[in-house]
Amino acid sequence: MTKEFNNIHLIGIGGINVSAIAKLLLSQKKNVTGFDLVESDITRELSSLGAQISIEEKTELSEKVDLIIFSEAVPEDDKQRAEAKFKNIKQISAFEFWGEFAKEKKVIAVSGTNGKSSTTAILGLILEEAGLDPTVVVGTKVLGWGSQPKAGQPLADNILIGSSEWLVIEADEYHAHMLEFNPFIAVITNISADHLDFYKDIKDIQNHFQKWVNQINPKGTLVINKDDKISSELKTNLQIKEFGIDGLKGIRSSALTVEPRCKNKLGFTKFNIFDEEQNFGKVEFHVPGEFNVANCLAAVAVASILNIGPKKIIKSLEKFKGTWRRFEFVGKYNEADIISDYAHHPEAIKATLKGAREWYPAGKIIVLFEPHQHNRTKNLFDDFVQAFDEADEVIISEIHDVAGREEREDQSVSSRHLVEAIASNHSNPDRITYAPDLASAEQMLQEKIQPEDAVIIMGAGNVDRVARNLVK
Repeated sequence: MTKEFNNIHLIGIGGINVSAIAKLLLSQKKNVTGFDLVESDITRELSSLGAQISIEEKTELSEKVDLIIFSEAVPEDDKQRAEAKFKNIKQISAFEFWGEFAKEKKVIAVSGTNGKSSTTAILGLILEEAGLDPTVVVGTKVLGWGSQPKAGQPLADNILIGSSEWLVIEADEYHAHMLEFNPFIAVITNISADHLDFYKDIKDIQNHFQKWVNQINPKGTLVINKDDKISSELKTNLQIKEFGIDGLKGIRSSALTVEPRCKNKLGFTKFNIFDEEQNFGKVEFHVPGEFNVANCLAAVAVASILNIGPKKIIKSLEKFKGTWRRFEFVGKYNEADIISDYAHHPEAIKATLKGAREWYPAGKIIVLFEPHQHNRTKNLFDDFVQAFDEADEVIISEIHDVAGREEREDQSVSSRHLVEAIASNHSNPDRITYAPDLASAEQMLQEKIQPEDAVIIMGAGNVDRVARNLVK
């Protein structure tokens, strides 16, 4: 769709989704300008690639701009969007852009409440290893991708730009954005109650996923998690490929064992993969947690549909280094491992901490959690209370407000309430602590961390900065 446009302005260019669009447009030799509220590693990287970016001060749009692409977080009355409307400049959201881009591709779209990013990244790596030269768009940065290493940081990127017809893309369920795609293969990792500021309830979420299933390419395939009851209830006449832990059908694992992380070596999960027709072989996977095994199996299910050989699949899985803020080992502080994780839904927190306990069976696990959005915290409060059982110590900072997604009636809930409820259910209530802000939380951590601890900095907001600060 961008063929007719040459000067494209991106509002919210520092976001993970919009920045991927910027990189794609720059690769097409478009003139890219952009605006964001804060400078970041992402905006600096885009500037080095040739984008002209303004920060903080909202300058007037260049007379040359012929297309505006805006982040979901940018309201309609935004100054630059209003100017574009006055000048009759075409505007589309980032998700609408990807929907249009996908119309010229053979699309594999990955959606679900948890596991989308990791599954998309793993699948992209498999297709790349198989020589299919895909374009892959992920809602995080994949370790090992990219061409611009930064000093002291691993190579990582949120987009892999290929030249074939294949597009592997993370299809976010927030605001039902997965409906932008009519995929050839649709993957649903799982369905849980979330984004209840948009959806009415879990049935409404399921109905939206059913609508998405109904618009899959008629010659396509639905890849579904047989261990997830709500996903399994979806109806379709299309070909279905199932995956799950254990069981008797579909892509599944067996003989799953965990080698804990120790001082001089990374941990790993080892398991066999097979289906009714073949044994794919044994995998040594260097990302913890049974939920990540399920993500692997979802990717393998797609690879088997595409007739990619077992050797290439196994090789890809063993090469996978993980992704940014998904149980990412950031470094050390006081001889303790510092891990950054994006988990912000109770099920994801519980699964991540279970994997962490397998990785660190003898060590103390300290968690700093920043709840993400008042509405989510309020609606899933009881589930959050039960999510931290595997942690030895928990610090919960005040809730991260999400611009444009907070309602006044939700403001009554606070992290203080969460701390009180968790403490009343915990064997060591004095080890559940409230922090009014991230600066206080970081200071608390510095006082608590001992050698050999595992420190998990968890949440979808700004809490990741604490992990980076500690390692500095």
